[in-house]
Amino acid sequence: MHLSLEDLVELYAFNRWANAKTCESVEVLTEEEYAKAIGGSFGSVRGTLIHLYGADWTWLERFHGRSPRAMPESDDLRDLRSLRAKWLAVEDARDAYLEALTAEQLAGPLSYAGFDGKEFTRVLGDALFHVANHGTYHRGQVATLVRQLGKSPLSTDYTRWLNERTPG
Repeated sequence: MHLSLEDLVELYAFNRWANAKTCESVEVLTEEEYAKAIGGSFGSVRGTLIHLYGADWTWLERFHGRSPRAMPESDDLRDLRSLRAKWLAVEDARDAYLEALTAEQLAGPLSYAGFDGKEFTRVLGDALFHVANHGTYHRGQVATLVRQLGKSPLSTDYTRWLNERTPG
């Protein structure tokens, strides 16, 4: 999929809003509920959010020409407030990265090594699209986990975001 730079900036504005709504949904959980092993890809709400943050950080590193060999350490991310602070810093850095991109760079290659050392080359725009899509997938998992804990998650539908931006 080849999106324009303007489309990707818009997609990441939505992504940032949806991450905030997801975290707002999680704020109602107790510490025990937040960490409770109830299933899903990463075991708990906390595990899933740490994965989302870690993936955003990893890909931002790759966009800057670095290839981390593992997700960032998460020992200091036990509570939502700590996680959100680090994640906001990654989102700010990614927004700055997007603002500096040109259409030519977007259509160009991104080369990086996976955690296993295997080399990949992708179109940068496709990698950026992947990261936003990845977030949508895992936010859906968080919503399901929050429901399993007896709470009601906030909607992160794209049309909800559009309605909040331009009421009516």
